[in-house]
Formats: sequence, structure tokens, C-alpha cells
Amino acid sequence: MKHRSAPTLLLPAALTLALALAGCAANPPTLSQRWTQLQQAQPRLHLREAAHQLGVSEAELLASDANWQATRLTSDARDLQALYERLAELGRIKAVIRNDDVMLERTGAVTPARRDEQGRVVPGTGLAGGPIDLRIGGVQWGSAFAVAQPGRDGKALRSLQFFDQHGQAIHKIYLDNDEHIAAYERLVAEFRIAGQPAPLIALPAPTQPPADVRGTASAADVAQLRQAWTKLTDVHQFPRLLRELKLSREQALQLIGDDSAWRISAQGLQLLMDDARARRQPIMAFVSQGGMTQIYSGMIDRSSNSGAWYEVLGEDFRLKVRSATIDHGWVVRRPTDHGMVTSVEFYDAAGRQLVNFFSRRDRGQPETAQWRRMVEALPRS
Repeated sequence: MKHRSAPTLLLPAALTLALALAGCAANPPTLSQRWTQLQQAQPRLHLREAAHQLGVSEAELLASDANWQATRLTSDARDLQALYERLAELGRIKAVIRNDDVMLERTGAVTPARRDEQGRVVPGTGLAGGPIDLRIGGVQWGSAFAVAQPGRDGKALRSLQFFDQHGQAIHKIYLDNDEHIAAYERLVAEFRIAGQPAPLIALPAPTQPPADVRGTASAADVAQLRQAWTKLTDVHQFPRLLRELKLSREQALQLIGDDSAWRISAQGLQLLMDDARARRQPIMAFVSQGGMTQIYSGMIDRSSNSGAWYEVLGEDFRLKVRSATIDHGWVVRRPTDHGMVTSVEFYDAAGRQLVNFFSRRDRGQPETAQWRRMVEALPRS
């Protein structure tokens, strides 16, 4: 006697899923199910774009743990600082910092940190000045994950991903070799949260960044700014000066005077990068997100426009900027103990800094005359 198979076993998997998701309105599909359905329709969709389409944050989507293996890690600031200090154990990695409009990607190995007699990390070791060059200051950590996702070559793509309290990505580290998988797994086991908590609920995204700045600067404010500016001995003193005077960055640039800062057009970014490539001028590029800053130092080998994006490439380096987002830029000349240092900064229409460029120079050495000529030639606005 022949046995007939149950009808549901004959249904293709995709149809079975579709019927399940089309159940009664009282049982709407879970986030996990919605992500699965979206991935079937758009298999090459990145996590960031998938989260946007599903109306959730990246961290919430990862925590639903539907399609990728995502292990929750501790989000304690001291633990995460310790985790970053052990990145040298992973060998070659790819570090990515991005938001909706700019991305900086850098690949390389972290040199174990060495410290001088004052206990400071020696430049070129640890996360200071090497291929993976980071500044971790004022980061408001929210959640962290170790993620194993399917790669295009069939191998699992392993990463460490860090988010703020709103579920927005702060930074991502990808393992870029097969020799240190065991070291990666050891770090995950050491920093994982026991028991793995329930699905993550992120705080609503802020409607606008908080600002503790003056509405309108007085003549006395301007005089104080210009006097303090002349006493700068290091470019890193500028943010502290802004906090003390309660001025936004662009307020200060508008008030400091044309001899120290002047506004340039949005086209300046492509002109500057193309000129740096042609003249073999080494640069430093800074991109920040959520209190984390990632830096590239080196040459530009290629640049191109690809759809909505302008892309700059170097050895183990990629910078992408959404062209339409660039509204204007500033050239800024700051005094230091080693002479004037000139930066070129680009902003969106809301005054959010997208990327910041300097001339690549050795510690204690002046910037090149070529860099100053290139910067002075940029079109003003």
C-alpha cells in the first residue's frame, strides 16, 4: 500500500514561508521572519540597508539573530577598551567606520602596543599611528556583537561590531585572514555575555545632536577666541578650546578671521584628492562616528565617481563620500610648536563634519610647502 506524503511537504520552502507570513493579522511576522523574507528577495543587501528598509536599527536587527550568527558581547566601556587593546592577536584585520554619507575602510595588522617612560603608547604601535589608527574618546557604547555571516566565497565572514545606545554602528572590525580564527574565537568566548540577553531594544534615534554652544557670539567672545588661538601649540587643543568658549566648530571658523580659516566650495574635496594623487602628496584622512575616529595616513592611488559616491583608494585603504551630501568645506590654519598646520574639512548642509584632511608628516616635522600650495588653490565660496 502506497502512503501519500503530507501536502505541506510537497510545498517549496519559499511558498511555505510565504504562507506562514501571510497568517492572520493578529500574528504579524517577527523581525526575524521579515529579515529572512527581505534577504530572499535581495540576497546582496547589506545589514545597514536591510535595517533601513525594515525600520529598525542595525543592532536590533543583529540581535534578532535570524540569518547570521550574532553573539552578544559585553558593552562595558572598560571591557571594550580591553578588547580593542587586544586586536593585535587577530593578525590582519579590516577596520570600517561609516555613516550614511561617508565610509573609511583600512586593512592591516595591529602592532602590539609599546609604552614610553611616561606610560604613553609609542606612535606606530597599538592603535596609535599604525595601519589601524584609531582615537577612542567619548564613545557612548550601547551594544557589541561577534558576527559570523555567509561570505560570497562560501566562507564565514567573522567580525566584531560595535553600536551606540540608539543601535547605530560606531565601528566594525573584520577578520581578514584564516590563520587567526582560533584567536578570534578565544576573544569572543572571553567577552561574550553569559546567557545571551533577550532581543535588544534600542533607544529612539536623536532628532538632532545636542549642542551646548552660544547662540550669538559677542565681540568679547571673538576677542577671547582669537587670543586663545594664537597660543595653540598642538592641533589637538582646538576641541578643548571650543568647549571652554562654548562655540561650535563652524562658529569658531567663521569668527577666527580669514587669515586663519576660509570657506571653500564642495568641489574642493574631489579637486584636493585628485591633486594629491597626481602629485603623490601623502595625506591623512580622519572620519569620526559616535566618538570613534579612524585615520588613514598614506598615498592615494586611484579616485573615481561611482553613481552617487566619490571613491578614493590607496594601498589597503578606501574612502567613500556621498557627493551630494557635501555642502561646503573649510581650510583651517592652526599654530603649533612645529609651525602652522593646515587642515581641509568638509561639511554637510546641517554643519556635520564628514571628513577632515591633513598633510601626512612625521612627528615634529612641518607640513610640506606643496600641501599648502594645493590647499590655497582650492576654490573659495
